[in-house]
Amino acid sequence: MEPMFGHSILSDFMLAPEFINLNHGSFGALPHTIQKVYNTVTEEVERNPDHFIRRKLGIHVAEVQKRLAALVGAGEDECVVIPNVTHGIFVILRSMAWSEGDVLVHTPTAFPPIQRNVNTLPGVNQDLPKLSSFHLAFPESHASILERFQTHIRALKRGGSKVVALFDSIVSCPGVIMPWKQMVRICREEGVISIVDAAHSLGQERNIDLNDVQPDFWVANCSKWLYAKRGSGLLYVPKRNQHLISHNLPAGLRWLEPDAGKHTLSAFASEFHWNGSTDVALALTIGEDRIIQYCHNLAVNGGRRLAEILNTEVMDTNGELTGCMANVRLPLSTQILSSPDIAREFDRQLFEVHGVYASIYRHNDKWWARVSAQIYNEISDFEKLGRVLLEICPDLEARFAPGRSEHGRP
Repeated sequence: MEPMFGHSILSDFMLAPEFINLNHGSFGALPHTIQKVYNTVTEEVERNPDHFIRRKLGIHVAEVQKRLAALVGAGEDECVVIPNVTHGIFVILRSMAWSEGDVLVHTPTAFPPIQRNVNTLPGVNQDLPKLSSFHLAFPESHASILERFQTHIRALKRGGSKVVALFDSIVSCPGVIMPWKQMVRICREEGVISIVDAAHSLGQERNIDLNDVQPDFWVANCSKWLYAKRGSGLLYVPKRNQHLISHNLPAGLRWLEPDAGKHTLSAFASEFHWNGSTDVALALTIGEDRIIQYCHNLAVNGGRRLAEILNTEVMDTNGELTGCMANVRLPLSTQILSSPDIAREFDRQLFEVHGVYASIYRHNDKWWARVSAQIYNEISDFEKLGRVLLEICPDLEARFAPGRSEHGRP
């Protein structure tokens, strides 16, 4: 019998029953079964830490990496388990041998810690590489993005220097799908190294097939949409590029090898096998068509319903930007700018007053709600959020619009 999705499955998750979570995309939500497996593994580790870490951990990690490789259509010796996407991209960028004239193409919509990694890179690397920003402002069609991206890449002066392009498969905020596979193809045709931040792809995208797409680097989180414990991610580096990764950060200890045999880790995988006293059970909790289809349909229909309640619109005009997250414009003045104060007030009212949460952000001069759809959500959750936002937005409009004080007086 197939499981029923919606509120009937909420009891399978560790979420507080009185809280409506419409922000699964940020930190995920853990099923009870995964927590039980995690606890079992942790107890096994603590019964004999040396034996587990020295003799068994590598075997278990190799099995996890084998399953992840099958999920993304890659070779099992090309995938390693890492803490998160930020860690993986940091490793890639700091491992690159940057030379005079090299260029790193990035996007202003990158996840903030990734953007900080990019912006601080020249400062720790003798002003190398030069940074080139590829602007994104949504809504925008995939065709338009691809045309502008190719033009941007071709306009860069190389003269024998390398160009590296870092872009998302699914942007975090706004939560929109990028034409990343076609962007990888453009990079390959133009001789550009591609790094794909796929933090939101595992569990939200089908038919990833990295062997066919052939990105140069691809990094994903398992804790967002794959129901794994936080602190587990995937770094894909094809064999042709593994020599470019000098070492993990911090550097690994290759002497902690598993028993010889079919589970023996490659030299590349061994570098990421043991990097100090981390929580080794995290990597072992990583466990899709029906799930993804349910979440996608709910994001589309829930986004439309939310926009209807708010009397606004969804960001996605033709349907190609939406995965399992909907982006709906808020009825807030475009003159209200982002600030820590308004962010704190949104969080306070959503969390403490109303017990429902979605990610609120400003993009392209407008305010939006990024609403994540998950198997434990239903349309009624989107409707509850809509009623709450109809109450919150006028209050914040009065308090934060230009020319008004915190208490709404001129």
